[in-house]
Amino acid sequence: MKQQIRAIFFDLDDTLCAYWSASRRGLRQAFEEAPLECDPDKAIEAWRNVFSTFSPEIKTDSWYERYLESGEPTRTEHMRRVLTSLGCPSDQLATKLSARYAELRDASLEPFQETHEVLEFLKSKYILGLITNGPADVQRQEIETLGIGEYFDHILIEGEYKLGKPHQEIFDEARRLSGFEHDEMLFVGNAFEHDVQGSKNAGWHSIWVNKAMETNPGSGPQPDAVAFNLWEVVDWLGHERPAYADNPEIEGSKAVAKNWRR
Repeated sequence: MKQQIRAIFFDLDDTLCAYWSASRRGLRQAFEEAPLECDPDKAIEAWRNVFSTFSPEIKTDSWYERYLESGEPTRTEHMRRVLTSLGCPSDQLATKLSARYAELRDASLEPFQETHEVLEFLKSKYILGLITNGPADVQRQEIETLGIGEYFDHILIEGEYKLGKPHQEIFDEARRLSGFEHDEMLFVGNAFEHDVQGSKNAGWHSIWVNKAMETNPGSGPQPDAVAFNLWEVVDWLGHERPAYADNPEIEGSKAVAKNWRR
């Protein structure tokens, strides 16, 4: 089974890089710099509350087309609603906070310790690709910031294809571009529904990157393996790790990504 794998596609955020950690740091600094009467913790809590209600709304007709092209409109609206909930509505401040948060988040974005080494190791052996959800401009900027674009033969971004995970069509398009059969495709990602179940429903093999140590929901398609470090993908494929391979301790004991989205 593993010997059949010919193409490996990865998710981006919190699979190859610590997106939510960067988001948390950028957001806190943006609120600390802003002329708010409340402390940053209260503003962050307001941001989380708005996130839980506004995120589903982004997928509706009134927002989705704009969101696909640019993260700015929904990011600024998010900030506008946060300020309103704090009792200090201001369109001007919302715009400034939105831009500053995006700048700081990108500046804080870092690949996981093993990301570059693992991608370099696999590139000589497999067709590599990326399937990532999110606005076109934001995801392209992340790829550039992380310096990982050169590793991938194919990059599929929701904002550019107008379609994202877990829809089967995006996995079918990746397979078409690669030219391989379903059982020759492997997807590696951290989001159980979008990455694991999306790829399994498309007939692919799947590895769940669970750095945040989230609980397996236990229903529906299951991953072929669980990895806490990207080198474990190499292990699962049956390759011997190179001598330079890092072996950091398992990360995510505080389930950062999971808690941050609450």
